[in-house]
Amino acid sequence: MTRHALILADIEGIIGVHAKAQCTPGAHAWHKARHLLTADVNAAARGLLDAGYHRITVGDMHGTGFNILPEKLMAEARCEQGHRWHPVPLIGTMPEADCAVMVGWHAAPDQEGFSPHIFHKRLRKLCINDSPVTEVELFSAVLGEHNIPVTFVSAEDVACDRIQGHMPWIHRFDVPKRPVSQSHIRDLRIRLTDEVRQAASNSNAPPLVWGTHKVTATFPDETQTWTSPSATTTFRRLLADTALGFAPDAAIPCLLFILRTRCRMEEWARKR
Repeated sequence: MTRHALILADIEGIIGVHAKAQCTPGAHAWHKARHLLTADVNAAARGLLDAGYHRITVGDMHGTGFNILPEKLMAEARCEQGHRWHPVPLIGTMPEADCAVMVGWHAAPDQEGFSPHIFHKRLRKLCINDSPVTEVELFSAVLGEHNIPVTFVSAEDVACDRIQGHMPWIHRFDVPKRPVSQSHIRDLRIRLTDEVRQAASNSNAPPLVWGTHKVTATFPDETQTWTSPSATTTFRRLLADTALGFAPDAAIPCLLFILRTRCRMEEWARKR
């Protein structure tokens, strides 16, 4: 039987990333950080292959969704770049995966950490059922509605502490957010492969399922509280109110299509 794994990758928690410029699309430092991101994704993919997975889908979750260098990914990994609005926000059509690993994530905005945020700086704190969460739990709960368990996360320690508090089964990999040597980066990446293999070999991890839940979202000028029927509904509303808050809801799918097209043209020009 073919086993399929999903990798969702962000950039702030990548090994070797420690400066804001590395996370800013278009910046000189970001162009170099794309190689670090791609190398971490490849390291995770090797661990999944070692654990017996045969197909790997990679979701590029940072910024516009055009950060990973697809031409440098290992052949078994297929990268989905650019964001979609339906049926699942940012992800589009959810793959039928047996497990997911999350590579390169970050702390929440109410935590002390490197570039702490949830989608946008306008959202200052997010609580589910009165407990503060990070983006990882929110993504994991969306995956959970498709019966996909998240088994592994790499992020800085403060983020991993919170994530593990909500998902005690998760295999955490703490990433230092300071300048480190190339040899240290190589050693950490070897460990990343081994620990993804260990995590993906564990078939007992459950999906994170919230069901109907209470959402408390704190913004600079107000705190909003509502009851949500699903994690996907919460995810969509928060994105529409923060990172995409400048656009009317009906225009968001078209806006994301235009953004994907522009980024694809930029990538085509880069490869020429």
